Amino acid sequence: MKKKLAGREGVQSLERAAALLRALGETGRPLSAAELAAAVGIPRPTVYRLLETLCAEGWVAQNGRSYTIGAAVLWLAARRLGQLELRTVGRPVLEALRDRTGETVHLGVLEGGQVVYVEKLESPGPLRMASMVGRIVPAHSTALGKAILAHLPASQVEEIVLRHGLPRRTPNTITDPERLLQELAAVRARGFSVDNVENEEGIRCVGAAIFDHAGRLAGAVSVSGSASTISLERARRELGPAVRDAAEQISRAMGWPGGPRG
Repeated sequence: MKKKLAGREGVQSLERAAALLRALGETGRPLSAAELAAAVGIPRPTVYRLLETLCAEGWVAQNGRSYTIGAAVLWLAARRLGQLELRTVGRPVLEALRDRTGETVHLGVLEGGQVVYVEKLESPGPLRMASMVGRIVPAHSTALGKAILAHLPASQVEEIVLRHGLPRRTPNTITDPERLLQELAAVRARGFSVDNVENEEGIRCVGAAIFDHAGRLAGAVSVSGSASTISLERARRELGPAVRDAAEQISRAMGWPGGPRG
């Protein structure tokens, strides 16, 4: 019974915090705690308590006795808009890549050191991948992830490895940090990554990084299929250059002028 009560209290706190954020966003001006309490119908002591937590996490900013939307909300909104732009701009290129290769095409971004699928175009063939939009997968064992990691500072890659480790997904998964760094150097040199049946048994993938107008990492694109149809030779000779070209097309559509990346 106590656990159920605690669970309901947690949900209620989230609902109230969301109500405060909506109130701050809808008014378009700073609000005092009293004004917020009146706007959402929550006791003022509870509002103060919630605001303290929201301020500590960056969701709300305090200026004197007034409160506004915090930097964390703006950052999250910017990330979401970037993902939407990436999907919109990339869609025609992804369709062309799928038709050219006959394989499943993915678009992914790095969130919290892991890869999130934001778009997926199924192959015209009978094989159906287990992936889905919104699914989170490791960075070190996927073509999308390795394509992105290859263009991050070494210190950031080390932080990701420390946070998530290098869990073995298949017998081919790279689980040694030094070997991973060597692999990422090779990815940078050739312009595309290869998931050589490292994340899912029987599946081989090829990926390449995408950059925005400022040369910052925006995400990555990949082609995935059965290891029986995507041999290692085909991955390197045919699909690698195709995926690299597609990533460059999307990057230029995002405003990337060429030159330094990452």
